[in-house]
Amino acid sequence: MLLSLWLLLCLLVAQASVAAEGSRYKRLTEQLEQDVAGKRQFADIALVELAEVLLAEASLARRQARDATQGSADLIGWAASVENYAGDVLRLQRAVQASGDVQLVLHPLEDLSVKSGLQRAMITHPRHDQQPVLEASIAAAFCARNDCVRILSGSPAANSPQPIPMSAESGNPAWSFTPDSKVCEQRGLRIEFPPEVRSAPRLTDERTLCQQLFAEANNLALELRWQARQGVALEWSAMVSTSLPQRTGHAVMLNNSGDTLLIALPLMHATPGLFNLLLPWLAAEVAGSPEVEVTLRAADLGWAAAQ
Repeated sequence: MLLSLWLLLCLLVAQASVAAEGSRYKRLTEQLEQDVAGKRQFADIALVELAEVLLAEASLARRQARDATQGSADLIGWAASVENYAGDVLRLQRAVQASGDVQLVLHPLEDLSVKSGLQRAMITHPRHDQQPVLEASIAAAFCARNDCVRILSGSPAANSPQPIPMSAESGNPAWSFTPDSKVCEQRGLRIEFPPEVRSAPRLTDERTLCQQLFAEANNLALELRWQARQGVALEWSAMVSTSLPQRTGHAVMLNNSGDTLLIALPLMHATPGLFNLLLPWLAAEVAGSPEVEVTLRAADLGWAAAQ
């Protein structure tokens, strides 16, 4: 039953991903071509995000230069160049705010460029592997202020879907005890712990771990539903979680088009294999399907020994 449901969900999502060409970021730039106000706001957000990234990278290079035994001059020179470019980006951002002449130039072989008058800047992260994270930050900031469902569909929806809650479901998980194990559970997601050892009681720590996992899983499911509502194709087989340089959060790659979700998942990310084990449960939660039971054995994940 679980395998059949999982295959069905993967098929439906694969069909959706074919229909949605390109990432949400790229599709937004295309849809905003005729929207002067929307285009200016998108450009303004993109330039601010890019400037922040550039200044952070320059600051990192200067810190590395202080600790370097050699090559510090190169790092300082690179930092100065990046800071100068960040200044150019912010000058363009001010020109965008003051002008109606704003263009979003998207070339198939290049990253997006913002142009106003004679000034132009390419929205490119200095680290190539962090480009999807930059694009996700820009799209998320824009969609937080605008109805991206309407923009991406091209017209208001005739039948609006049910609203998605603003915060994830909370509540204490249910616990069950047997001579052989202890289990905490919430909507089909179960964690099985070894039986209590009288000389080393662990229930308090286990309760904390369960609450953290369920909080992360519920928040992730909520964010994935928002992404799907905004036209992002969720390709479960392509999803992967990575850490972010100079940030406390994490990036979840959502599909092969480059859509990325920025979210804090400390427990999931710190536990090898956990993210993939949760995908069937997450898929059912996002689709609103009947509960899928996923049992995680604490001993297999290295949690039992840590308690």
